[in-house]
Order: sequence, then structure tokens, then C-alpha cells
Amino acid sequence: MEVKFKSALAAVPLLLMISCSNQEEKVDSSIETVEPDLAWDATNYIMYNEFLQCSSGQEYSQDALDEMLKAWRDLELPKSMLGAWGYSSLNENNEIIIDQWEISWVSKESAEKGWEDWANNESAANWIEKYTTVLRCDSENRTGYDFVFPYDPYAFGPTPEGGSFVASFTPCRLNAEMNEEDLSNEIIKYNNWLDTIDLSKINGFYAYGLYFPSDESGDEDFKYGNFFETLQTISDIDNAWEESPEKTSGLNQDISSCSNPVLSNGQVFYDPQDPNFS
Repeated sequence: MEVKFKSALAAVPLLLMISCSNQEEKVDSSIETVEPDLAWDATNYIMYNEFLQCSSGQEYSQDALDEMLKAWRDLELPKSMLGAWGYSSLNENNEIIIDQWEISWVSKESAEKGWEDWANNESAANWIEKYTTVLRCDSENRTGYDFVFPYDPYAFGPTPEGGSFVASFTPCRLNAEMNEEDLSNEIIKYNNWLDTIDLSKINGFYAYGLYFPSDESGDEDFKYGNFFETLQTISDIDNAWEESPEKTSGLNQDISSCSNPVLSNGQVFYDPQDPNFS
């Protein structure tokens, strides 16, 4: 069963506003309301995020990657780009290599315009050629998602100053007879539980988001993205769950079937609020 994202998210933000948020103004969940300077702290706004699969070249190193990213940021990136992150896992040689590049946009339309401009940009072509021996990413077969933070991503504190974090991605499919309203209710339950956590027991930043694929014919109806400052933060959240008297039995398990979460090391590539971040 596919989640019809536009109808699902039309309900989710409003329900979350009533149950979980202190905001006073009603949030319009239409994509046109998102402003470019909202960056990734835009709770309950729909963004369009894309993942590119990447492979390293023979000259890959952290220093070479840093140089590559600085040169990329110097290309005057579109104002409709809300952020970019790289994800890496250990390879067979125990080396940490970027294998996914995520880009967040104001909308799918702005993403398509951004890629069209990129394809016609001579400086971009020169950048690709110069750094192809460092990192190669498949921009032709990128995977797109409508994305939302259903809970304030800064509720557990600011993002790590160094730009490194741990990401966990969990693909899910809705069980039979379940729909977007059931998913919305589960999100509300989880957010209500997050409100009960003693923040003094959590070491570091935590946030989560929901990804709804543009291609509804795929193997997932949605996926969770959980973002932690460190592995210790994951342990702290898990401990809070186990110790909480407010724990909701079977949360999410009753409405969806999910694969095992995939952990990656995350790194900020671009933050429009700090364009020179490195």
C-alpha cells in the first residue's frame, strides 16, 4: 500500500501542531510556503530531498574531499538549496568512504531547475572533471523524497559544531488496512513520548525526519531518518525508551513493517546559514 504523501502531510503537520507544538500560527503544509532561508530547522514544512549514490576515486582522502567540497560551495549554489550532507559506511578495508550525498531543496521543481542549471554550467563541468578521481556521484539516477521534520529538530540541542553526526535510515511499508491517518497517529504518539524525556540524560543532539518517495512503485512507502550526535546518543535514546513509563507498546509495529536500520557516519556538506562551513 502506497502512502499518498500530499494527503498524508496535509494532516500530519496540523495534528502535530495541536498535540506537540507551541507554535501559535497555523502552518500551511503546501510546499509553496517554504522559504529558502528556512534551512533544515523547518519543522512541519515539506521539503524535497534527493540521494545520490557515490563511489570514491583513487585519490580519495578526507583532505581531498574537504578541498572538493570547498570548491563546490564556491560555485554559488542555488538559494533554493536548503542543505547537503554526506553519508559513509566502513568498506571492506575499514576505510570510511562517502557513499551517499543528500541534497535538500525547497521543492521538486526547484531541484529540477537547479540540476538543469548545473548541466549548463561550465564551472560545474570543470569541477566534476577536476575531482572525478576523488568522488564520483550518480546525479542521473538520484532518488527523490518529500521530507518533513515532524518534531523540532533542535529540541535536544544544537547540531554538532564539527558537522559530524550518526544517521540511521529505516525503510518501511504500511501493513494491510493501514493508511496515512494511522501513520499520523503513530507520529503523534512518538512525539508525545519525546516530550517526556529528561534531556539531562541525553548526551548530544537528536532529531528525526520522515522521507516519502516520489516513486510510489518502489519497495518502501516511507522511511525514517534518525540523526544522532554520537553513538552514545543512540544508546541514551534507547535507554530512555526502555526506562520510560510512558512507553507505547508496539509503537509503529502495528501499522508498518520496517527493515533493520542502516547506520552511517554523517557529515555536513553545505549549510546555507553558514555557506563557508567546512
